[in-house]
Amino acid sequence: MFEIIMYLFESYMQIDQSTEIDAQEITDELLEEGFQKNDISKALAWLDNLTSLHEQNPESKTQLAKETSHRIYSAAEQHRISCDGQGFISYLNQADILNTHTQEVVIDCVMSLDVDELTLSDLKWLILMVLFNDPNSEDAFMQLESMLLDFEDGLIH
Repeated sequence: MFEIIMYLFESYMQIDQSTEIDAQEITDELLEEGFQKNDISKALAWLDNLTSLHEQNPESKTQLAKETSHRIYSAAEQHRISCDGQGFISYLNQADILNTHTQEVVIDCVMSLDVDELTLSDLKWLILMVLFNDPNSEDAFMQLESMLLDFEDGLIH
């Protein structure tokens, strides 16, 4: 399922977000690429869930955290998100790339994936997708995208 989400993100990232994309066309394209219909349905449902998470009022789910607060992960979250992943999320929060709401959206999205554990690399892409799909996180998206591309190019020391 995550492979499908990544494929869609890479394929449709350059398309204007206001452009309507037909789910049946996407499904047909993914079937042609060799993905299974059940996995496609799960991936599209995951993307719909991501959209609905962004539409929620941040205060309806979480209170704004103080700068000195620290997110405690549940046992299930700790199993799914490695220590490195938790540290990366914390770093992005401290760097003001993630706020309390987007951090919770990221964690919800990780927990709704059909995987046992997400690699740090996959988590970085997932966070990029979350920020890309949030109209209020354009600057944060550009910061993280730049950071990840610089890291891949070996520019971060």
